Amino acid sequence: MRAAIFTEGSSTTGESTESYSEFFEGSFLSVNTLADDLSDYCDTEVHVLSEIYGYVEGGDVVEPEPTVDQTKSTERFEDSLLSQVGELDVVVLLFTTDVFKQILTPNWETIVEQAKPDSIWCIGTSRNALNSVDLESLESQHPVLIYQRRGVARVGTETREELIDHVRARLDD
Repeated sequence: MRAAIFTEGSSTTGESTESYSEFFEGSFLSVNTLADDLSDYCDTEVHVLSEIYGYVEGGDVVEPEPTVDQTKSTERFEDSLLSQVGELDVVVLLFTTDVFKQILTPNWETIVEQAKPDSIWCIGTSRNALNSVDLESLESQHPVLIYQRRGVARVGTETREELIDHVRARLDD
């Protein structure tokens, strides 16, 4: 099974430059916990859109002084998401309202149409962002777990455990 987490970087960073997953801290820690849990069952990738570092993958080595064209980075991130949804068994989307509305809202129909049959979805964002898309079009075809963000947590413990239970059950089928 293949899983991918699409999310944003964190302004809180650590010393490690081995990978972006280890470099981003703060609100990013819940992303790492989820990625670690998923990797017990799936090949898991983390795709990150950062204001400072642009579009990076969790396993990429950190560039100390990046020069980033934010528009191109956003386009590459969007292209990566759209090109992969048809191949992923598990799709996790964890975004602030602004980024959700910038990337997901205008592409929602395409995302739903291209989603791999029987894929499992987990979305963490605000109610405002969720209201900007036709969630039912996805929910009518796929299991969709929703974490309505309050504060900085990108995904709650309960939602994370529920997602892992869905993945485990799928593997047992």
